[in-house]
Amino acid sequence: MLRFIILVTLLVSSACALQWEIYREELIGNKESSGEVMVKMNQGLPGVCWTCKWAMRNVKKKISNGATAEDIKNQLTRVCDEIGFLKIMCKSLVNKYVGTLVEELSTSDDPATICKNIEICK
Repeated sequence: MLRFIILVTLLVSSACALQWEIYREELIGNKESSGEVMVKMNQGLPGVCWTCKWAMRNVKKKISNGATAEDIKNQLTRVCDEIGFLKIMCKSLVNKYVGTLVEELSTSDDPATICKNIEICK
């Protein structure tokens, strides 16, 4: 009986590992960068939306009304260093959407609207 339980456990673990590898290959096979893969893999998690709003709120606080695109880009590259354990998710999100985020942050939109516009939040 113990052998049977061990065998079933190994089979289930192998099937799960195989499915994960297939999923990863589908994402990476599309020639996407690792940052895009990270954002895609985590888009369904609640932390991605929160991370986006947090980052946009902090960048909005640090830029002035007359900030140039370069100023905004500099703030975007630095904001993720302050977030803690979600730093990797934040950096991949910023790297993927940097151009769009610079445009969005130039407007008067609030952080929630910006994150909805780039389809990170619902």
